[in-house]
Amino acid sequence: MNIKTVTVVGANGNMGSNVSGILAAFGGATVYLISRKIEDSELVVEKICKSVKAGDIRKRLIPKTYDELESCIGNSDWVFESVAENMELKLKITQLISQYSHKETILTTGTSGLSLDILASSIEEEKRSNYFGTHFFNPPYNLNLCEIIYTKHTNRELIGKFANYIQNSIFRTVVFAKDSPAFLANRVGFQFINRAFLLAEKHQELGGIDYIDYLFQGVTGRSMSPLVTANFVGLDIHQAIISNLYTKTDDFENESFKSPVFLDYLIEKIIWGLKLMVVYIKKKLVEMILTGMFSILK
Repeated sequence: MNIKTVTVVGANGNMGSNVSGILAAFGGATVYLISRKIEDSELVVEKICKSVKAGDIRKRLIPKTYDELESCIGNSDWVFESVAENMELKLKITQLISQYSHKETILTTGTSGLSLDILASSIEEEKRSNYFGTHFFNPPYNLNLCEIIYTKHTNRELIGKFANYIQNSIFRTVVFAKDSPAFLANRVGFQFINRAFLLAEKHQELGGIDYIDYLFQGVTGRSMSPLVTANFVGLDIHQAIISNLYTKTDDFENESFKSPVFLDYLIEKIIWGLKLMVVYIKKKLVEMILTGMFSILK
């Protein structure tokens, strides 16, 4: 399989930008970087070149906006959707992608756990065989796993060829998974992480987060402890994934996906902390401007 041109929708996100860099650097592909603002896409180019430390890939990174989505998709062999993990938004974007794509265009989503069959419902029927999931792991420069998730419509011969491309051109390790909540790796990984959250809540008198993270890093030799991993991924993203698993599964491990009470507190505290920081910065800027004006008047 020869993939020369890729459109990454949501390229300004962490995963979208990192995968774009891998495709340009290792795959030698021309990558259209789609963001809402051209300034955001231009910043992605700089971010990628700095991360990959290879200025020669700059010519293969093309900043674009949603206004140019139709022409970008029309010229692409593969369209990778990497917008926020929100079903309503993904359905809307996927419908647009389907509308602008050719019948032979490969269409994939980077969702980490949403239903592929539901997302596929927004794809035109004759194009659904080319649609599947490509879940890269974060950060993709360090973690080379890629889950390929097929739907009941997916052409199995196509994903076999695509898997060879992923393995041999951009050097990812491929795992095939069926369309079930959180697929394979996240189903296992987030169960472990959330069990650590629940244990931290249960044993808070012994140290809570610090105690559990010590046990599951220092003692077991993991490179990153589970609760630090959750914070790296994003506490809000962690909660979205476990909430989806809690409501969509009914097996004997269902209770391990329950959200601990203190997680809501941490997420709210982070959000309010950011808001207060922005207010503080704005206040300081106003003070600096006024101080400068008064000094000039004197």
